[in-house]
Amino acid sequence: MSVDQQSNLAINYMKQDSDMSATSRRRWTSNEDAILISAIQKYGTNWCQVAQSFSNRNPNSCIQRWKRMNGKNQKLQKWSLKDDQLLSKLVGLYGRKWKKISKYFTSKTNKQCMERYNNCLNPNLNKNPFSLEEDQIIYENYLIFGSKWSRIAKCLTRRTHNQVKNRFYTHILSSHLQLINPYYTKLLPERAKEILIEVRKEHQQKLFQDSLKEQKAHLIQSGFDVDSIQVEQEDDYSNHHRFV
Repeated sequence: MSVDQQSNLAINYMKQDSDMSATSRRRWTSNEDAILISAIQKYGTNWCQVAQSFSNRNPNSCIQRWKRMNGKNQKLQKWSLKDDQLLSKLVGLYGRKWKKISKYFTSKTNKQCMERYNNCLNPNLNKNPFSLEEDQIIYENYLIFGSKWSRIAKCLTRRTHNQVKNRFYTHILSSHLQLINPYYTKLLPERAKEILIEVRKEHQQKLFQDSLKEQKAHLIQSGFDVDSIQVEQEDDYSNHHRFV
C-alpha cells in the first residue's frame, strides 16, 4: 500500500467518525435499548460487533449507554477506599495469591483483585504521565511485536501492559499512526484489524528505510565509501530491529 493509499485510508477511517458524531450523541430510544440488550446477550462485550446492530451508533456510544443503563450495578462493583486498604493489606500478608485474597471480598473475583492491585495500588507502579520517549518506545515496539502489550511493557520502567494498551489506543494510534480508536467508528472488527495491519506494515517499511539512511549517514561520517558497500536488506524486519 502506497503512502497516498495509506493517507486516503486513514482519512476515510476518520471521516466515518465525524459523520457519526452527531447521530451517536442523540437520545437513545427504548427500542434501541432493547436492541442493545439483545446484542450484548449475543456478542457479550465485543462492542465493535454490538455496534453493528445499529445504523448510527459506534462502539463507544454503546459502551456509554450500557454503563448508564447499569449505573446501580456499576456503583456496587466500584472499589471503595476501605476495599483498597484491605486489598493492599492482604497482598502484604499473602502475596499474589488472588484466589485466596478474593475470599475476603463478597463481590470481587480473583481477577478483579489482581487487576485492581496491579493497575492501581501497586506501590511500584509508575503513575507519571507518559513521556515522549516512552511514546516512541511503544510505537516502535508495536511495529515489531504488534499488540503484545505485556512484551512491550517490559521495554518500559514500571509500566503495566494495561497502561501500555490504554496509551496506545488513546494517544499513539492518533499521534503516530494517524488513526482513531476503532471504538469511535462503525467499522467491523475485522476491517479495523485489517487497517491496523496495513498501516503497521507501511510504518514498518518507513522505519526500516529511515534506519538504513541513518546507517548510511553514519558510515559517510566515519569516512567509508558507501558506494562500494553492499547493504543487504533482511527480509525479517523484526530480527533486523532486534540487532540494530
